[in-house]
Amino acid sequence: MEKFLKGLNKFEEGLCGIILLGLACLTFVETFLRYTVSYSFPWFQEFANYALIFSTYLGASIGVKYGMHFSMEAVTEYTPDRVSHLLKTIAYFISGLAVILFIYFGIRHIQSIIKFGTKSPSMQIPMYIPYLAIPLFSITMSFRFFVLSYKHFKKFLHNEPYLKVRKKETH
Repeated sequence: MEKFLKGLNKFEEGLCGIILLGLACLTFVETFLRYTVSYSFPWFQEFANYALIFSTYLGASIGVKYGMHFSMEAVTEYTPDRVSHLLKTIAYFISGLAVILFIYFGIRHIQSIIKFGTKSPSMQIPMYIPYLAIPLFSITMSFRFFVLSYKHFKKFLHNEPYLKVRKKETH
């Protein structure tokens, strides 16, 4: 499991870095051409939007790994360690279930786009391709939430200390 997670981490972070670096380079070239020779790629804005959608969902999955999503820590900070782990177990499990809804509705949306045969205006690619990022990276995001839930549940069972964010007061 750990080997799989390390491989997933490497893949996601590398892919996100490549997408953002490529987007930055293309933006530089686009801006340079626009102001020097008054030429602009007709497909660039559309491609940039799709790349941002892709990197946003990929980044959301990476954010779960690093605990960068918004969370309320007030209750877990002031409860005993076992209760904190149990609350985190429940919260991560519910989050994983909620992201499964992204997968379900993302797939349904893609199916309707395929049914209508919609293509993008400039690049003329099937519109389901840019939307594949939603269910694809929601799968990895949901998986990460369930892994975190499992880790906190193990810590709950073994009565391990909960890492508090606040500093302990010393007198």
